[in-house]
Amino acid sequence: MFSGGIEERQSGHDPGLGVSCIEAVASWCQAVQGSVPLTGALRQVCNAFGGELAAVARVNHENKGSRIDRVRIVAFDRRANFINEIEGFNVSSAEAVCSKYLAVAKLGSIWHAHVMDFINTPRLWAPLNQRRLVETVVIPLEHHVNSSDFLEIHFPAEIHASTLDKLGLVGETIAKAWKTRSMGLLSRNFMRDGHSAKSGAGKSQKNIDVLAMDNPCKLSRAEYRVCLLLSSGLKKAALLEELSIGTATLRTHLRNIYAKTDTASQAELLQKLLVPAARRGTHRSEVTSRVA
Repeated sequence: MFSGGIEERQSGHDPGLGVSCIEAVASWCQAVQGSVPLTGALRQVCNAFGGELAAVARVNHENKGSRIDRVRIVAFDRRANFINEIEGFNVSSAEAVCSKYLAVAKLGSIWHAHVMDFINTPRLWAPLNQRRLVETVVIPLEHHVNSSDFLEIHFPAEIHASTLDKLGLVGETIAKAWKTRSMGLLSRNFMRDGHSAKSGAGKSQKNIDVLAMDNPCKLSRAEYRVCLLLSSGLKKAALLEELSIGTATLRTHLRNIYAKTDTASQAELLQKLLVPAARRGTHRSEVTSRVA
């Protein structure tokens, strides 16, 4: 039914990692240190590996209380943000996938299952089926005395072997980074998002003015300048010249900005920048003077 330890299988070739996968791991490492939102990193993971829903779950080993009470979830749930009838995701698939190995599964190993494997577990099957998600990957992150932490990714189609290979290559790194996380990271995110939160595209940040004076997205000075110049209409070449930086540095700034603003592309970032800018009546001349 279920498969584990995919990272150890002999596939006969090295699939390599694309830029998006590397950036997703980098965002994850930043998130566990509290530098960017955890939901932003989960979104990056989904974008890189083709998932629609990703969650960090802490599952209690003891069979006391309801199953929901035994699980704490912080999730990026893309489909819940576009379909109002779908409630926020609040269940973990780790117990169903890892079964008796829940408390001892190798950290960083890859476990996967098909949604039909959950048909006899309605609390899990129903929300996945409602979202039309087909396959699930579970990565053990850390085991505690009475609980375990997992990264769970849910996919809208059958997972290609190359995707499993790539996940296998980064699984151990993701788990090691999680063990170095800032104190109370999961609890802080859980308290902010809650079980019913639809954390997918950051609805709570939908109308945030990224360039507001109080800097709500906690951008660095350099990241703030990039956003100002983008909102003024500058293209890549002009940005590089204006800021006197290289392409790699600009790419790093944009990756950090996407994570902090809960956006996934320059087009999406521009939309978030330009709507508030129009309300403020910001003009290019004003922007240029502010970043000079």
